[in-house]
Amino acid sequence: MSSVDIFTSAISSALEAVLKKVSEGKKLTTEDLVVLMLGLFQGIRKDVAETNKRIDALYDLMGKNYEALNRRIDETNKRIDTMNDELIRKIDETNKRIDAINDSLSKKIDAMNNELIRKIEETNKRIDALYDLVGKIYDLMGKNYEALNRRIEETNKRIDETNKRIDNLYDLLGKIYQTLIKQETTQRQ
Repeated sequence: MSSVDIFTSAISSALEAVLKKVSEGKKLTTEDLVVLMLGLFQGIRKDVAETNKRIDALYDLMGKNYEALNRRIDETNKRIDTMNDELIRKIDETNKRIDAINDSLSKKIDAMNNELIRKIEETNKRIDALYDLVGKIYDLMGKNYEALNRRIEETNKRIDETNKRIDNLYDLLGKIYQTLIKQETTQRQ
């Protein structure tokens, strides 16, 4: 058992005894007040440790979300590259067919040009769709980033509130301590 565990156990036992005195309506000594303060500090320490664990978990979650988002972006970029290569290949094939038709069949040039124009328009629509997809992905990234920032701000607000509560408890304990000292001084006189 570590010295911290022994100290915690001792404070807990002493705190139970002081709380029993309070419930029985007995007068508290200065030592009892010190035990109450140590018990309060122990509780505050636990709250701070739990808050720190929650903050660490939030940072871990942010890191995992960021990594997952980066993987999705990388996968999307690979798909875009593959589609682009395929598009280039199809355009090259179409150009070869146009050259062959120009060489051998001058009568079908107009018909083939119309077909080529239609295919290029379809290809342009697909390219536009790809640009839209990339834009949506970047928008999603921005929204995820904003959501993470909001969660961090909420956590910071909770920490600030906890700190205010701790400060208020310290102020209250100080006032109680001063009042008890005044009472003890008054009673001795």
